[in-house]
Amino acid sequence: MKIRGTILYSSSEVKREARDMIVLAFPVVLARLSQMSMGFIDTFMVAKLGPEALGAVGVGNAVYFFYVVFSFGTLAAVSPMVAQAYGAGDDKEIGRSVAQGLWLVLGLTLVGIGIIWNTESILLVAGQEKEVAALAGDYTYAMSWGLIANLWFSLFRGFCDAVSRTRVAMVISFAAVVFNIVADYALIYGELGMPALGAVGAGHATTIVRWLMLGLMLLYIFGTREFRRYRFLYRARIPRPRYMKKMLKLGLPIGATHSMGHGAFGVISLLMGTISTIALAAHQVSIMLVALAFMVPLGTSVAITTRVGQGIGRGDPRGAALAGWVGIGLGTLFMCTTASIFVLIPEKLATIFTDDPPVVAYATGLLVLAGAFQISDSVQVLAIGALRGMKDTARPMITNLISYWLIGLPSGWFLAFEAGLEGQGLWWGIVIGLSVAATLHTLRFRKLVSNESKVRSRGSRVRGQESRSGVESQGSGVADTE
Repeated sequence: MKIRGTILYSSSEVKREARDMIVLAFPVVLARLSQMSMGFIDTFMVAKLGPEALGAVGVGNAVYFFYVVFSFGTLAAVSPMVAQAYGAGDDKEIGRSVAQGLWLVLGLTLVGIGIIWNTESILLVAGQEKEVAALAGDYTYAMSWGLIANLWFSLFRGFCDAVSRTRVAMVISFAAVVFNIVADYALIYGELGMPALGAVGAGHATTIVRWLMLGLMLLYIFGTREFRRYRFLYRARIPRPRYMKKMLKLGLPIGATHSMGHGAFGVISLLMGTISTIALAAHQVSIMLVALAFMVPLGTSVAITTRVGQGIGRGDPRGAALAGWVGIGLGTLFMCTTASIFVLIPEKLATIFTDDPPVVAYATGLLVLAGAFQISDSVQVLAIGALRGMKDTARPMITNLISYWLIGLPSGWFLAFEAGLEGQGLWWGIVIGLSVAATLHTLRFRKLVSNESKVRSRGSRVRGQESRSGVESQGSGVADTE
């Protein structure tokens, strides 16, 4: 395997990296799928209440997860910092990163509460129907009580992933799915002695499950001897502004990068609501199916960050490059398969959530387009994972700003409202934006790994020359003495 004419790999190296990547990524993917399935289950159960409830959950999640995804991205700074410290064998740095992450969660939660509690007002300003906005506000308010638990769990999950303990979140997430089904059933429909709260019940169920997940994660971490040597609670006695600044410098661009992508989809949801309630409900059905498939490249991206970060930390840019390219290839191959399914049986997929004929018909057209953008979506998130492993976060943020907000959204708006394509026009804009982002992120990673290899190569030659000079000097000294 040859990359940019300078880095060569044998087939055995590629196979070994692919195997190691799959072993690391598989539990992460399953954890992401199980967590995403909670949203899938919420949507499935709420869909039975009608298009208005389904639309309210959709736009409510657009506001709630816009901020949560930003927070997840900001906290994602912990993963490359821990991964590189783990590769270098620096336990103190690992503990310090996690410790300051705990303080960062507190700040993010306070800001988030102020935003989420104003969801109804935000949606009304965005032109949503009054009934839908009110229901969405109640739904997100119910979820807000689990925000800090959600963020702390994300922090510890990134910590575990970065030290190659990826099965932890997987096991916890599977347990949470089972509990979420029971909680949704009880609180949405008023079963098992609980009140029937409708769509708002799904929000309360989510909060309960988030606290359960955090509790299980803490039981694992404090009950495992390996984690004690990092002493992150001891190092979290006081916030350290200088270290926090370092973390924010790395994490804020990641958060902004995530939010630009998720925010673009959120804007699409809001624009769908201005077309019709049917269009909004169809969009929610379609985006939920797309998001479920997206968990595979997203989970693989986490594994890529870990493998690339550990390679850089131990001074092996060649291995880091291999990890990035193999991970991108594996994730893209999977999404080619799911894209084919979306194109071939879109109507059957839409009926998983609803049997409302207008919603199914509208969603069918959107799901065909989803097949088109899944490949680009996969490549861009996988390449971002590789860049993050190299602690390159500012450039991806700028790339996403240009791709989604300056190219994708304006293109979608024009196709939807000027060219008359409505919902499909908005989704074509997504296709365009993701394709630009995928191309630019991939080119960026190729450039960085090439530069890193050249720097390491020059350093090795200089050290070799210095070593030889030292030997010659020693030889001369011996001759003179003699």
